[in-house]
Amino acid sequence: MCVSSVGNGYGAIVENLTVGNAKALALGNAVTADPPGIDSIHFNPAGLVRLDGRQMNLKLLVAAMQFEVDFGGHDSKTQQAIEDYGYEDEAAYASSETSTIGIKVPFTDGVKEWPLPFLVMPLGGASYSPPGSEVTYATAVYTPMAAGYIRDEDDPGRFMGEELSLVKITYFSPSFGFQLTDTLSVGASVGMSWQGAGVKLPLRVPNSVLIFADTLVNLFQSQGLCPGQDDPTPFLDLCGGSVGPYTEIFDLEVDAEAPLVWNLNIGALWEPTPWFTWGFVYQAESIGHLEGSYRLEYGDEWVNFFGDLRQSDAWNVINAVIPFPSGLQDSPAGIGVETGDVSMDVIMPAHFSTGVSVQMTPAWKVNFDVKWTDWGAWEGLELEFDKQLDFLKLASLLSPYAELETLTIPRNYESVWNWALGLEYQYNHNLAFRFGYEPRKTSIPDDKQDVLLPLGDAELFAFGFEYRFGVDQIIEAGVGYLHAEADVPAGSSTNSNSSDQLNNIIYNPYAGTDFSSQVQGLLFELSYTSSF
Repeated sequence: MCVSSVGNGYGAIVENLTVGNAKALALGNAVTADPPGIDSIHFNPAGLVRLDGRQMNLKLLVAAMQFEVDFGGHDSKTQQAIEDYGYEDEAAYASSETSTIGIKVPFTDGVKEWPLPFLVMPLGGASYSPPGSEVTYATAVYTPMAAGYIRDEDDPGRFMGEELSLVKITYFSPSFGFQLTDTLSVGASVGMSWQGAGVKLPLRVPNSVLIFADTLVNLFQSQGLCPGQDDPTPFLDLCGGSVGPYTEIFDLEVDAEAPLVWNLNIGALWEPTPWFTWGFVYQAESIGHLEGSYRLEYGDEWVNFFGDLRQSDAWNVINAVIPFPSGLQDSPAGIGVETGDVSMDVIMPAHFSTGVSVQMTPAWKVNFDVKWTDWGAWEGLELEFDKQLDFLKLASLLSPYAELETLTIPRNYESVWNWALGLEYQYNHNLAFRFGYEPRKTSIPDDKQDVLLPLGDAELFAFGFEYRFGVDQIIEAGVGYLHAEADVPAGSSTNSNSSDQLNNIIYNPYAGTDFSSQVQGLLFELSYTSSF
């Protein structure tokens, strides 16, 4: 199974944004042919050959993100159903907004609320090139992925994630760069990473199937068909409650991690003249097999309805043929509560980049990259549970995305090409200024946009500087601003607001509802490099 969620970086979707390299950020990540020091491990390992002797790098990543979603009204069919049956949709004409950072911390439970309005992460690495050697060795600690948020308990966006955090920390990355000829160098890196995911998800199912079921229950009750108290085992009892299309059915919490995930980067640099360099890097797909725990707490309507139905002869007949919800009134974890073990596979998709670096004048240098990331590998978030869940007993009868022990949240993203441009102005021997622009075409198609990752086409604007102290000390800084927008008319996305009542049953919480989204991010990265 595969998970689509938050990968090498958010926007295209999020490649390179959280690696924490000031030079790469300032140049709009157009550094494949101009690799950034020790972080060449990630951007192009062949660039390690440019490091002499023993080098160390200390860096600081500071990031803040804001997610906004504005919900509108419904399409005519959904609005008519709401009016005819007297329902109320709390998301209609409401707004969702959060800048609260949620983070999955290694070897701790759950998603933690970050105490600051911005994320701060210290990182670093070291390299060594033996005297007279054509090889440079290096390792670094960096974050290919670090993203997450927490929404308020009454936020209308919570039905596609009240809490979400996806983190990957590469803690050991043995790497080398080798000077193959006077003009050609190659390199490779093997990464060893910790990877974690945390999700809290309230679920509702605004679908005509539940409108029909709710109407049937109301009719059963209004006709006085409820069994008397002197009938402990009636043939049919539908009087315990009712699960409607805007009922919050349950809260699902998932917490999982993997202590060791492997990845491989390979790259090359070709420098035929002092003023022109070509480079490429390939980052192979990696899969983290995450294991952890889940907690599923059902609402009172579910517990009471199926709990009373279970006492009837009809439930016994149905359950003898197929597993059917029981309401969990006698659950050992508590009334309406299921707990246990869960597993999922999180894919970090393959990434390819190639680019050139051209010294236009003694002062001006231009970098240009084109990139491709295989986000098409993100088909869906599949959760594998250790037992048959009460909800899945019903869902497996209605949706191809549910089985008795498996729930899939479909994503179906696409692989796209993007480009990036960087400019560097060498003011004097010690000081250089950098500017970058990266239009990040989203890998989330228009018909797959959602509120879980509300990311339309994005633009990254960046600038920074480098200052050299003597010959072996460098201070670098980079500042970036990311902006993304998406407009999702009612019924246009199968991942969030589809009006297709037959094929979108389980994970379509804003059925027939307009919404638009906006994401803003501010990044600051600072690094210090010196010999030791």
